[in-house]
Amino acid sequence: MNALLHAAADLQAVCEARRWRFCFIGGLSVLRWGEPRETVDVDLTLITGFGHEADFVSTLTQAFRPRIDDAAGFALVNRVLLLRTESGVGLDIALGGLPFEERAVERSTLSAHSSRRWRS
Repeated sequence: MNALLHAAADLQAVCEARRWRFCFIGGLSVLRWGEPRETVDVDLTLITGFGHEADFVSTLTQAFRPRIDDAAGFALVNRVLLLRTESGVGLDIALGGLPFEERAVERSTLSAHSSRRWRS
């Protein structure tokens, strides 16, 4: 679990350094709210809007390793960027832009239960 939390913190640091709008989703989000759930990767929605996704994808593929060939091309078509950390933890980054995704990010909160800032 520690590798997963470190991976999430690393991804969060990249997003916060650029003042990107984002929130964790999936297993980490459920855990943040106190519901036990096994998870092996980090899922995140990143608000990219439409038309500028390549800028976000480029930055993220420089910070983390792609999990598939042509991860950038896949992300631009499917709106999901598949990366991994140096420790091997998978990062599934949804490129958000729809109103419901923006509302989810706007409604996300920072955890008061940790020394780290977790958005979920």
